[in-house]
Amino acid sequence: MEPAWCFLCRIERSGADPGTAWGLKTRDDERDPEDRRGPMSLRQASYLRFLCEEFEETFDASLTDAESAIVVESFLDEPMTDSQARTLFFLSQIVGMEAETGLTYGQARTKIRSLVAIRGLKSA
Repeated sequence: MEPAWCFLCRIERSGADPGTAWGLKTRDDERDPEDRRGPMSLRQASYLRFLCEEFEETFDASLTDAESAIVVESFLDEPMTDSQARTLFFLSQIVGMEAETGLTYGQARTKIRSLVAIRGLKSA
């Protein structure tokens, strides 16, 4: 995979917590967003910064915990990026599967993570 488009490489270079970037260390906060007034955590800020870079959006460090959670969720519902599509295609070929198309960013992230596990890589 070319580092310029490799989704795995992008996560590793991002500085975001890998567990958070892969959706492994996210917390499900069921509280009403209006009740989550505090600042976003460093982990959340790092992940949001990564997503903003992925989608070429401006990172806003002043967001509250609630606001940042809403923004992150909206990014996960966006269509997968070109980087994800190319990485999915590459990994799918290696394991002998057809690459899925039409996935959201969050779905593609999960699929890439599972293909990495099938392949036995150490990342993701």
